[in-house]
Amino acid sequence: MASPKGANPVEASKPPVAVAHKQKTTAWRGLMDYLSARQITLPLKVLTYIVVMHRFAALRPYTRKFFHLQYPKHEVDGVAAYYSRGRDDIYFVLTGILALTFLRAACMDFVLVPMARALKITKRKPQLRFAEQGWALIYYTSSTWIGFYLYYHSPYWLNVEELWRGYPHFELDPFFKAYYLIQFSFWVQQIFVLNMEEKRKDHYQMFTHHIVTCALMCGSYYYYYTRVGHLILVLMDGVDTLLASAKMLKYLRYDTMCDAMFGLFVIAWVVLRHGLYNYVTWSAYFQAPVLVAENCLRDEDGQETCFNPALHRVFVVLLIALQIITLIWLYMIVRVIVKILKGGGAEDSRSDDEDSDEEEGEAEGEEEEEEEEEVMEEKVSDDN
Repeated sequence: MASPKGANPVEASKPPVAVAHKQKTTAWRGLMDYLSARQITLPLKVLTYIVVMHRFAALRPYTRKFFHLQYPKHEVDGVAAYYSRGRDDIYFVLTGILALTFLRAACMDFVLVPMARALKITKRKPQLRFAEQGWALIYYTSSTWIGFYLYYHSPYWLNVEELWRGYPHFELDPFFKAYYLIQFSFWVQQIFVLNMEEKRKDHYQMFTHHIVTCALMCGSYYYYYTRVGHLILVLMDGVDTLLASAKMLKYLRYDTMCDAMFGLFVIAWVVLRHGLYNYVTWSAYFQAPVLVAENCLRDEDGQETCFNPALHRVFVVLLIALQIITLIWLYMIVRVIVKILKGGGAEDSRSDDEDSDEEEGEAEGEEEEEEEEEVMEEKVSDDN
């Protein structure tokens, strides 16, 4: 039967389910494009509205949740000795998501992209990639130093058994609580960034990684596994500073320095994400059930928290899932190392997408090279 006049015969031949799926995908893409174009203005407007509403005394009990840590304990002159956790912490997380989205976009548009131009990066896409990695370097350097400072002054410094002793750990230092919630905000925001911007070849790996990371952070916070969650964040963040640095050097065409930085990145990756990370996972599986008392404990508000073996096993499974993803990336890293040893460089192939669009006649071998170089994209966070 002939298709209606003006209709696309290819579209008309598709089953209704396929057409509906395409329409849904197009609508989702449209929403993501709308948000992507407003990464500065939209968060700024929302935060401004909240600040304006905060000026009204009747609304202040609600709006203050967006700017202040909740559940203070043992307050003296308005200063809490420590904090607990609760569902109202979501407001602080939402503020973090909005603030990080605004800061990232503003820093890229007004600082890092102009810096890329000044440093003679002429094409638009490499400028954006340089800016993305510049923001990653800023964020991960900050989170690494703050996380390490908290770790150094913690009771579990260089002692994994202390991650579990005394569970559940009800008392959260205000600085530690703010750090943990902002980190959670960052990872939730990364899911939006991943979907707002151009889809990369490892999109689904990154998406899975971000979902697992958010699940681990949310679960560890709610069930007072914040000590082990904190240590894992410290192990992860330090590696990303080296990766972002190597990629920025590559965009600046400092190839020798890039390869040297990539070498440091590989060493840090293997030691931290496969050595120490697996040691923490081993401790969670073998030591935690022995060290954690199985009786239930109550905080001063009467809130009861129990060690739940089934939930603990889910936690360990998520840790293992995260390790599987990093092992896939390790395979990609090894391919890049082989390429370097053969005289190539540790390149970020996806920074050259513009060129590949203009050179459609490139040989098939170039695609293979792109896959090998792809490890220079983020391996724990998208668009760092």
